[in-house]
Amino acid sequence: MIAKPLSSKKNAKSQGATLPGPGDFPIGSVQSRAAARLRLQRVGAGGEPAFDCFCFPEDERPSFGFLIEVEIASEVLCPVHNNEFTPLFHLYIAKRFREQLWNDLWTHHSEQYRKAWFARFPPELWPAVEEETECGSIFLKLKDGSRLLAYEPAWRDSYTEIERNRFVLSD
Repeated sequence: MIAKPLSSKKNAKSQGATLPGPGDFPIGSVQSRAAARLRLQRVGAGGEPAFDCFCFPEDERPSFGFLIEVEIASEVLCPVHNNEFTPLFHLYIAKRFREQLWNDLWTHHSEQYRKAWFARFPPELWPAVEEETECGSIFLKLKDGSRLLAYEPAWRDSYTEIERNRFVLSD
């Protein structure tokens, strides 16, 4: 068996959509052992994948209450497909419907949808409580006490700091 040097043109990059395997590196190298470990981790008992897919089903597009939730959901990679959720667009959702989103998980969505949702929004932190400030900003307070800025009114950007304070104090 002949070891393949990394400088070989055939080993310059991975082919297609495949991950590098142990055979793509010199025998016994750190890279070869890491690739072998990765391959073993991806295969569980009986040849089944060790990880579950938590992609949203194609026929069930998720809806989010705030843009920050879309950003959080798009940051999570599926361990099986190694891809992230790509949102189409974000529409405003009224508060009464935002409050209903979590209840609808159990009545209007599939098991795969719930798996994808909880991978992005773990039940030990979510659902968050909406806190609205006097100036109209909305924060999401998670169960661990952390707060995320979910919405800031557009009018706040058009005023200087002094005008904004005067407007808020005059209410």
